[in-house]
Amino acid sequence: MKKSMACILVGILALTSLVGCGGKKESAPTPEANKAEATTPEASKEPAASEKTYVFKYAELNPDDHIMDQCGDKFAELVKEKSDGRIVIEVFPAGQLGDEKTMYQTLQMGGGTIDICRGNTNSLADFGVKKLNLFGLPFVFRDRAHLWNVLNSEIGEEFLKEPQEAGTGMVGLFYLDEGSRNFYTIPNKPINDISDFKGLKLRVPTTELMTETVTAMGIQSTPISFGELYSAIQAGTVDGAEQPHSGYYSNKFFEVAPNYILTGHTYSPSIVLMSEGKWDTLEDADKAIIIEAAKETEEWNRSNIEELDNKLLEDIKAAGANVIEVPDKTPYIEATKGVVAKYIVGLEDYYNAILAK
Repeated sequence: MKKSMACILVGILALTSLVGCGGKKESAPTPEANKAEATTPEASKEPAASEKTYVFKYAELNPDDHIMDQCGDKFAELVKEKSDGRIVIEVFPAGQLGDEKTMYQTLQMGGGTIDICRGNTNSLADFGVKKLNLFGLPFVFRDRAHLWNVLNSEIGEEFLKEPQEAGTGMVGLFYLDEGSRNFYTIPNKPINDISDFKGLKLRVPTTELMTETVTAMGIQSTPISFGELYSAIQAGTVDGAEQPHSGYYSNKFFEVAPNYILTGHTYSPSIVLMSEGKWDTLEDADKAIIIEAAKETEEWNRSNIEELDNKLLEDIKAAGANVIEVPDKTPYIEATKGVVAKYIVGLEDYYNAILAK
């Protein structure tokens, strides 16, 4: 924070003090305030925490009105309300501030262009976390109820602290449920069996965990920026990709990849992260406001996502997509057992505890 020197002369007494001013909109002083300033040394003290103002930039990959964007808006609304307008969170959807890797790297460098972002727990494997990888393992969660049982347990609380404890420069704030992830492919590549995936080029998040997961299914992982994915499918650069219902529908991928296969291969929750550098600028009282708003946003998401997911699947069908059910996921589970075995080494107790919830 920049500081400026203000000299107050009262008779023959000179008092020099530092006044904090960064990030705060100062209102014009009243005559009474001027009088107090001229007669009391206390006027030169730093402002109390309740008087400080902040503006943070929140990055979201999905478009405006996507459920994850709505959660960002809800979080911003709650924080503003609880702080009486002192803490403002500006939400930038549709990848305006960069891709997922850029978001994480910006947080690690102390924020600025991005201070808060929503990512996916399965995309943090390459940023120094290990326990959170378990949430991104194939078929680790049976269903939505199982997911939330874990997230709201001591396991979820412990894992949320991992980014900060691992020294990533990021602080975990809360989880979000976007739904399980499913594959989608171009018109002439329907998937009726796991063997139909063999040799297909699909875009998945560029992490070792996701790459190894799809490779185990016979898929060739092809790195494509999310912002370029629609055109890449359209041009034939890739044969498809994978996402939850919300991402598939809101980005209109059914137009270029109409085969939507309900594999539910991963159900990794989203995680909202804040730059530790920015987090450390907050007083404890304001950190408490952020956490309170975070928990309420999490609950709002949980209360709305299932109904939305059901509606989205109907919308996907109505849009003309070929929705392919997967009644028996055993071949997929068997194919990815090696991936699970690799990533639970040293974390077996956590993995078994997750399965038991």
